[in-house]
Amino acid sequence: MIKFKCLIPRVLKETPIKNCNPTDFIWFNKIIEDLKNNKNNIHTGRCPGIINILNRGWIHCAYQDFTIETNGDLKSFSWKTKINQAKIKNGEIMSDYINYHSSEQLQKFKPFLENTLHTIIKIQSPWIVYIPEGYSLLSIPIPYNDDVRFTAATGFLKGTNFCNVQLYWHKLNSKEIVKKGTPLCQYILVKDEKIDFEISKMTKKDVSHLKNLLSNIG
Repeated sequence: MIKFKCLIPRVLKETPIKNCNPTDFIWFNKIIEDLKNNKNNIHTGRCPGIINILNRGWIHCAYQDFTIETNGDLKSFSWKTKINQAKIKNGEIMSDYINYHSSEQLQKFKPFLENTLHTIIKIQSPWIVYIPEGYSLLSIPIPYNDDVRFTAATGFLKGTNFCNVQLYWHKLNSKEIVKKGTPLCQYILVKDEKIDFEISKMTKKDVSHLKNLLSNIG
């Protein structure tokens, strides 16, 4: 069993880490409405890749409003939060809700996309995850996110960890308010195992199977 525990009790009720569901996203609900009146078998609302990933794992949302302001210099930013996390109970463990990684820690070595702040914004959340032995927790950006202002960094967690979220920030000269309940990243539990793989030429049987699949799709 994987366990998510929170240092702020009221967050458990108001903005808990929850099972991922496609209907959490505004754009997907629009897709479903369009699908009701669409007789075409080829429709985004039927895409198994999108539906399967948006039904898997857990969503980590912001538990409070926060503001990020950038000034166009690609490095610096200022921030405000509705709640001063460092001053509440267990604040000495969590520290401020907003922190950062300077450009010296990653951008110095790895090229960033042009529309990305060179400083990574770090959300220091009150959540702790206890990952079962033999598994790793994959942290990924929200696939097909409604919010285009940021992209969560990708990584694997093992054992016991804070659920801190690293954000690549894409608004370089603006003031942005991220509202409470905004999805920040997605978690997927992955079993630690090695799988053999094979590389080979398609056989006649393979081709025949593919033709049958295509005919069933319509």
